[in-house]
Amino acid sequence: MMIEELQLYTTRLEDLKHFYRDTLGMEVSNVTDQAFNLQVGGTKMIFKPCETDREPFYHVAWSIPTNRFKEAKQWAASRVVLSREGDRDETYSANWNSHSLYFEDPAGNIIELIAHHRIQNESDHNFSANDIIQVCEIGLVTEDVLSTVNELQRIGLTRWGEVSDTFAPVGDVHGLFIVVKKDRTWFFSKQKAEIYPLEVSIRDVGRLRIG
Repeated sequence: MMIEELQLYTTRLEDLKHFYRDTLGMEVSNVTDQAFNLQVGGTKMIFKPCETDREPFYHVAWSIPTNRFKEAKQWAASRVVLSREGDRDETYSANWNSHSLYFEDPAGNIIELIAHHRIQNESDHNFSANDIIQVCEIGLVTEDVLSTVNELQRIGLTRWGEVSDTFAPVGDVHGLFIVVKKDRTWFFSKQKAEIYPLEVSIRDVGRLRIG
């Protein structure tokens, strides 16, 4: 599942623009007072403003070269405060054979850098923002996880790994919806999952509007 475009909403458009461009050194374009584009490897993330009582926040994972997790961690830690779970600021998943780290942007979006070791995408140079490959996960919050999984299957997506009534990955190693039940606490975060609107364009599937 290839996530080609992801549209998210925020009340802190200016803060996010400066964070991604100036703090992380990523490519920001099409900047107006109504939106900006963030190039995340092969995925375009679009941030648009909204007026709500609460700041929307999302979980988004970016894939990185399988052999550059240590360098990516150094790169991130020199720019942001890494999120912690107990005494850990990184995690390894045996089921997924992947290493991950997490941090939050100024709007509270939970950003994950993940190296999937089952993918052959090695890099032969030191890590930089230009080595981020693509958006490979987007959190999809719902009141009914299994019903949402069934809806995603009807449009041609498949379950990936274990599924429960509170958590279900749907897609494949290249791109996943992380379907979670509302109020479930996000991994490496104290934030509880909330439902906010988003739009996703998936190669060979089309554009989905959610929330």
